[in-house]
Amino acid sequence: MLKPYVCVACEKVIVAQDGVASLIALFSKIILTVPAGTEIPPNAVAPKEWAVFSIWDPEPGDERRNYFLCTQILYPDESQFGQITRSKFNIEVNKRSQMTLQVQGFPIGQTGEYTILSWVEENEKKVSDPIQFGIEVIINFAASPAGAAT
Repeated sequence: MLKPYVCVACEKVIVAQDGVASLIALFSKIILTVPAGTEIPPNAVAPKEWAVFSIWDPEPGDERRNYFLCTQILYPDESQFGQITRSKFNIEVNKRSQMTLQVQGFPIGQTGEYTILSWVEENEKKVSDPIQFGIEVIINFAASPAGAAT
């Protein structure tokens, strides 16, 4: 059974020709500053691409299995952001499997901790406990400049 080695959020993943991944700007918190009085819808999404990157250690025989990595993103109120993604593992004998999930926008509509869950499925059934980590979103409201019309 595949075992997780690492699972993180980052701004970008670059994979070299030799298969070595470079992770750019790991993060666990996003701080936004918006003008005072700005209303942010609870389902707002910033046009920021980011990634969930994971590495998995296989056991003998895993290369013959039909595993999928599933990833789910939850708002702080535990509602789901987007769809659960399912990506097929390409497992090679005695080689770690790297998986990159590109996400096209970042949800910013709620302050608090967003939860990222990743797990392994086979035949549409969970075969691993989820890996879980959080990304905190903080929204600061900037005061209006002195003398500015409100």
